[in-house]
Amino acid sequence: MNIEIANRLQKLRKENGYSQEELADKLGISRQAVSKWERAESSPDTDNLIILARLYNMSLDDLLYDNESNEEIRDRNIDKEEERKPDSISITDDEGQTVRIENGHVKFINPDGTEEKREKKSVFLTITDAIILLLTLTGYLIWSFVFNAWYVSWVLWVLMPALMSIFEAIYKKQITKFVYPCLVTAIYCFLGLEFGLWHPFWFLFVTIPFFYIIGDVFDKYVFKTKPLDEDDD
Repeated sequence: MNIEIANRLQKLRKENGYSQEELADKLGISRQAVSKWERAESSPDTDNLIILARLYNMSLDDLLYDNESNEEIRDRNIDKEEERKPDSISITDDEGQTVRIENGHVKFINPDGTEEKREKKSVFLTITDAIILLLTLTGYLIWSFVFNAWYVSWVLWVLMPALMSIFEAIYKKQITKFVYPCLVTAIYCFLGLEFGLWHPFWFLFVTIPFFYIIGDVFDKYVFKTKPLDEDDD
């Protein structure tokens, strides 16, 4: 119970000429209970509020809210709800990593208590992705409608992630950011569908693990970036 209501209960008791003992006798409770109400340490239950309202010959609204308008009561309730809102919300997964939302910011806390930095996607990469998407759509429509190559033009969509990742690899100086499997798949499908060269170009897929092994070495020792297995993206 807030202090305003506590003070009002004390004021009404005195205005009606009751001592704490006399009021307690009329309610069938202890004097200490009345004292706690008036110190805002506890609140009367519904039955006692009804008895108090009848005893003081007023409604429950008048008993609790005096002459406050509906707008004032609403504003006070809103303030109470704001006070109840936690400053932060934390969720911990099975591996012990905690995601904390604090003052509108998202933080990633490792099991050892250190904060993990998550890099937001740059405006540069967002723009290049949009351009590549537009070029891919344009190339697909032209290749399909003008050259009637529906059977093979879809490989552009497989190639698109590889083209996008080129700029990410350059921006972050990490060779392993390049989506090499998409490039391999697009080349293999194009050669197979257009020229029937399914064999021997299947060997392109064998190069995928070697690309990432070599690229990981370059990232770690040449570009001094995180190795692939420690990357946080």
